[in-house]
Amino acid sequence: MIRDRGNIKWNAMMLPEHVKMLRDWHEKDDDVEKPELDEWALQELSEQLQIAYKNNDEVELKVWENRNVYNVSGKITQLNIPNSALYLEDGRKFLFSSLLNVTILS
Repeated sequence: MIRDRGNIKWNAMMLPEHVKMLRDWHEKDDDVEKPELDEWALQELSEQLQIAYKNNDEVELKVWENRNVYNVSGKITQLNIPNSALYLEDGRKFLFSSLLNVTILS
């Protein structure tokens, strides 16, 4: 079986600028463009947030920030409509525009 070392074998012949550019390129491969939600999805998201807030249910939020998507869970303590933000019980703040999905856990 052939064991190829990938780019490691070429690093000795590469300029530091090229190595940096390759590292930056690999980091950008993981970036995710922000998905656009349609009217129906935004309405459903709004309804789920209001239900979870009124019933004091724990939720799992799918959030897009800094070109990455990740999941966050907790209870909503405040829905701030004028600032378009929600606050979780641990003090974290998320803008409505960064939310992609809401799942009620309890």
